[in-house]
Amino acid sequence: MNYGVGFFKKFSVVLNALDNRAARNHVNRMCLAANVPLVESGTAGYDGQVELIKKGLTNCYECFPKAQQKTYPSCTIRNTPSEPIHCIVWAKHLFKYVSLLDHTV
Repeated sequence: MNYGVGFFKKFSVVLNALDNRAARNHVNRMCLAANVPLVESGTAGYDGQVELIKKGLTNCYECFPKAQQKTYPSCTIRNTPSEPIHCIVWAKHLFKYVSLLDHTV
């Protein structure tokens, strides 16, 4: 299926809850091109955010650079690693856990 501008023109509003910036950037661009309002939402740990993106009315998702992510939810790095950094972070968690076990024996 092609998720281009024509696909997004079918909707009166798009609700976004994606887990990566590349997908969010794509949906943002398509909604702007299709002139369809986007409700962008997401979480980072226990923090969450929701923002409305409407062409000509609000800033777009990519209008301001986002800070580079420094922490990753354990569910992402354990169950659905999609970036090499996820594997590195998970290995660090495991190393820290094994080190703690060694010190408690």
